[in-house]
Amino acid sequence: MKTHLCPTYLCAVVVAASVSCAAAGSAPPAFRLTTSLDGLKVLPHRIQWVARTNVPTSTHLKVEFFVDGGVARWAERDIPYTFSDDDGYLVTSWLTPGQHRFTVRATIVRKGTKLIENGPFVERTVVARVMPAAIVPSALRGTWQRRVDVAGSTFPPGIYKITFDKRWIQDHFPGKFNPVLSHNNGPGTGKGLIQDNDWIPGETTFQVQGAVVYKRFNRADPEGGAYCNYGGPPATYAWTITGGTLTLAPVGGRDPCRPRGRVWSGNWTRTR
Repeated sequence: MKTHLCPTYLCAVVVAASVSCAAAGSAPPAFRLTTSLDGLKVLPHRIQWVARTNVPTSTHLKVEFFVDGGVARWAERDIPYTFSDDDGYLVTSWLTPGQHRFTVRATIVRKGTKLIENGPFVERTVVARVMPAAIVPSALRGTWQRRVDVAGSTFPPGIYKITFDKRWIQDHFPGKFNPVLSHNNGPGTGKGLIQDNDWIPGETTFQVQGAVVYKRFNRADPEGGAYCNYGGPPATYAWTITGGTLTLAPVGGRDPCRPRGRVWSGNWTRTR
């Protein structure tokens, strides 16, 4: 692997190689970066995207994850440096089929007790192909709603909506979103949230995992978060449609993610 050294203002990404940069006038950093996507030409529907470096624990990093450039879609400051939280996944269903650029940037922000402004950084980019998302059965596609019994839970009462499309299962919680409280856990929270759930559709059942993350979490944004953990736990649901009613039931009788099971299990009415 060839390492390129350059001042910050001249730094450029080299595909399939690491790029090391230091602030102008300072010595270049001697640290390396690898990722769990290295060497892959085609990405599956779901894969863990983890960055690893050789710096000592006394050196603190900011690790950012980019897809096709632009702004970072996830950032981590603690080991393990994993996209979509420690147990989460890069889910590719929201991306168009074809080649995409997956870049990780690790920046030194503190060494021991010393804060470092505009610290040296390393980038690593992998170019890989994404396959088309699974086809959603036409009978299931669209938006459904139901009133959820929230007794004994922290969820807000009211009408919940669920939408099935090839990118995700998207849930809309009832109530008005509050950027201070809605993303909290506890009584009265969750109002107005929008959650994107990772799934693989089937003709009579579907598999669900955790969250689909495509943008950086922001407490002022209602869209984001997960029912339990970003990575799961997984479950399989059976679905049937009679007339205009959709019935969802976890296979085996119980969803290991109880909040998700409380919202999803039962009868839904089509809205569009």
